[in-house]
Amino acid sequence: MGEDKHIDEGKEAVETPIQNMYSFWYIKRNTGNKAVSESYEKSIKGLGDFKTVQDFWKIYNHLVRPNDLPNTMDYHLFKTGIKPMWEDAANRRGGKWMVRLRKGIASRYWEDLVLAIVGEQFDVGNEICGAVISIRYNEDIISLWNRNADNNEACYRIRDTMRKVLNLPQFVALEYKRHDMSLNDNSSFRNTTLWRSDKNDGNTRENASGGERSSTGSRFSREKFDKSSGHQRQAWGRENKRSFYKSEGNDGGHHRNSSKGSSAEADQ
Repeated sequence: MGEDKHIDEGKEAVETPIQNMYSFWYIKRNTGNKAVSESYEKSIKGLGDFKTVQDFWKIYNHLVRPNDLPNTMDYHLFKTGIKPMWEDAANRRGGKWMVRLRKGIASRYWEDLVLAIVGEQFDVGNEICGAVISIRYNEDIISLWNRNADNNEACYRIRDTMRKVLNLPQFVALEYKRHDMSLNDNSSFRNTTLWRSDKNDGNTRENASGGERSSTGSRFSREKFDKSSGHQRQAWGRENKRSFYKSEGNDGGHHRNSSKGSSAEADQ
C-alpha cells in the first residue's frame, strides 16, 4: 500500500510541458503628459514565465480578468525572449490581427485566444509572436502578433484560425496592420486593413479595404457586434473546457498622437 501511494504521488508531481516558453506582461498607460512619462520599455512589467501547463495556471488564475481591469491597461502574452514592442527583432517585420469588442465581453475571448496560442492551435510554425488585450474606454481590442507580414499564407491561416478559435460570427470584421506602418504613423489602431467575411456556397471569401478606417465604419462594426455578439456567444459558445491540445481536424478606438517612433504608444 505504501509503495502504491508513493507511485500515485509521483504521477501527480509530473508536470505537462508545452511546446514553447511564454511570458505574461502588463502595462498601465499614462494618460497624462507624455513628455514626462516613462519609456514604454521601462513601463512594461513582467508577470511571470511558464513552460508547463501547471505553471501557466499558477500565473493565469491569479490575474485580474480583462473585464475588471481599468481603462488604458494592457495584458501581453509573448514567447519568452520576444518583447511586446514593434521594434523587437522578432516583431519588426511582422504585424497583427485585431478584433474590436464591446465593453464587458473581453475576458472569455482573451482566455480562448490565450489557450489557443499556448496549445499551438494555429499551425503556422514559428509565426506567432504573442497577443495583447487592450482595455479602452469605449471598446476593448484583442491583437494577435505574427512574425512576417509578407507571409500571406501564414497571415491568412492565422486570420481564419483566430476567427474559428474565438467563434466569431461572419459579420465581425478583423483588421490587420503591419508594425512598420505603426512605426511610421505612430499608431496601433488607425490605418488598418479591414477584412469582412462573405459566405458564398459554403466558402468564405474575404474582401480587404485599405486606408484609414472611418468612424462610421468603426461604429457599424461595433453596433452589429453589440446587438448580437452576446446572444451569439451564448448560443454558439463552446463548453468551458480548458484544453491545451489540438482537436482532431484542426487544420477600436483612435490612437492618441504623440512623439513618433516608440512602442510606448502601441495599442493606445
